[in-house]
Amino acid sequence: MARPATPKLPVNQTLISEVLQRVSNAKTKTKKVEILQEYKSPALTKILLCNFATNIRFCFPSGRTPYSPQERPKGVDHQFLFTEQRLLEKFIAKQVNGVTYFGCSGQTRPRIQQLKKEQMWVQLLEGLHPEEASLLDLVKDKKITERYKITRQNVIEAFPELQLSQD
Repeated sequence: MARPATPKLPVNQTLISEVLQRVSNAKTKTKKVEILQEYKSPALTKILLCNFATNIRFCFPSGRTPYSPQERPKGVDHQFLFTEQRLLEKFIAKQVNGVTYFGCSGQTRPRIQQLKKEQMWVQLLEGLHPEEASLLDLVKDKKITERYKITRQNVIEAFPELQLSQD
């Protein structure tokens, strides 16, 4: 007897980690691309861009971030990366034509001191569900492929507008 299909959750109530797990569980490349497109959101595309773009990096040292994860069930009293993704701009630096820009401000100098950034990062991770916090920690080090079976090529095919193929 065939297993029933998992129902699609509303995009804004779905953890990004759940979407990536669905992609990881998909058997074919076509199905992986289809799932990515089905759950397209600013949060998902930003996470994938931060992980796979070579000119974007986080302003933190590599390795696991020391924080206290929440021990609450999914959907209960935690923030969603779907809404908190806007904060990621504060933590990234982008290299364009040899010039480093911080966030999306167009500034060549960081507007927020490093210590304050690190405090904000820890607060963000502690406010998220542990699965999403762990995902962000992987993205910070560009190691999303260590946990999820998703390739750069999957992302290029699903979201050509990210222009990762030119990277």
